[in-house]
Amino acid sequence: MDMKPDDASFRTNPRTVVVLGYGAIGQALVPLLFRYFAASRPRLVVVAPDIPDSLGDRPEEVEFIRLSLTQDNLAASLGMVLGSGDVLINVSVEVASHDLVVWCRAHRVFYLDTCVEPWAGGYGAMGVSSAQTNYFLRHQVLSLHEPGATTAVIAHGANPGLVTHFTKAALLELAAIKGVSQWASWAELASLLEVRVVQIAERDTQCCRIPVRPQDFFNTWSVDGLMAEAWQYGELGWGSHERVFPSSGVRHAYGDGAAIYLKENSASIRVRSWVPSVGPQWGYLITHHEAISIASLLTLPGETASRPRYRPTVYYAYHPTEMTCHSLDHWVESGFGAPRVKRVLKDELTSGFDQLGVLLIFPGGAYWYGSTLELPQARSLALHNNATTLQVVAGILGGVEWMIRHPQAGVVEAESMDFREVLEVARPYLGHVSGIFTEWQPSVSGGLQFSDFRLSCTPLSMHREKVA
Repeated sequence: MDMKPDDASFRTNPRTVVVLGYGAIGQALVPLLFRYFAASRPRLVVVAPDIPDSLGDRPEEVEFIRLSLTQDNLAASLGMVLGSGDVLINVSVEVASHDLVVWCRAHRVFYLDTCVEPWAGGYGAMGVSSAQTNYFLRHQVLSLHEPGATTAVIAHGANPGLVTHFTKAALLELAAIKGVSQWASWAELASLLEVRVVQIAERDTQCCRIPVRPQDFFNTWSVDGLMAEAWQYGELGWGSHERVFPSSGVRHAYGDGAAIYLKENSASIRVRSWVPSVGPQWGYLITHHEAISIASLLTLPGETASRPRYRPTVYYAYHPTEMTCHSLDHWVESGFGAPRVKRVLKDELTSGFDQLGVLLIFPGGAYWYGSTLELPQARSLALHNNATTLQVVAGILGGVEWMIRHPQAGVVEAESMDFREVLEVARPYLGHVSGIFTEWQPSVSGGLQFSDFRLSCTPLSMHREKVA
């Protein structure tokens, strides 16, 4: 069950907080760290290979170090700025989470990241083995856990991160609706509620007036991050109710077996989904940490890892902005060639929202629970943010709060945390948070098989087709 603090009044006061990476998320996070640490006012350091000309609010209070962190310089570079009791927040790409966790544990430094990353090139050898999957990366970092070691929170932004806490909140609300009151674990509760599929269901409608050309790649959070995920094999938690194993599917020979991967790029896999704002929609099945970790949380073990008594199918169904959809599809059709222009949209955005939640699907209906954050509200809540980046930053702040109240928890992910603690900190930045029941089902068969959700439409035709 969820970890709770030994002493609710405990709060560490780090002397230094280092933010590794200064892309859209780093720039969105730094102003809110000033607010979060207003009482203790630690030294704030940003380490990144590129520092933009516009540094945002209070640049004189931030120390910027222009540096690309590598395997060769990691130890010396971090040792210059971090000491025991300090905090490292990793929002970079292509810096191995495994090596950062090892270093932080040895030096008693608190650690948090939003995605378990490999070193540069770690996703490049697709087709060799499962060693390029998120399943492998998660398994590798969780193996570093030592009870009593300095806390390292992995994969804790919006998704992965907040969506796990949304899942727990949704299960409780659905239990109240269905009158289920006795359960011993989250997995047992999901089983009693007959949840067959858990989708992380997202719709981003933010837009701008800048035209997207075929060789441009626009996104609202990270271009490089999305390209890496879209290039990876599709991954999903594999449910105990599934009758037909995918022809491109591969099981892992190690770990708890909660997830499988498909020998197809994530950007080429599309599924039926549903969100409150538009109803039925399609989404890319983008590989994500939470598809594995939530599936693991909601597993009732059986005789073997591949035959659990209960587990739902879990995956991320992402419908990004229309600009990003066109960027992704043209990128795939070009053979994954390097875009001519990469652009993370922030001040250029004119309207829209990001609706991020979890969709618990069961025979006869579904229950969506999550955050709907409008662009104007995001800007009023925090400078240098759009709706998407603020949802990620909200997850980071909630994770930091949990981490410093649980200083010796070892390596943990969202599934081990008390969701109420995290959401208490994150909720003020999430706009409208609520749950809603729907009778939507992906097909009339009622079996809720993966084949009922998967779409076979060609990429560019998806934008002209309404998904029933």
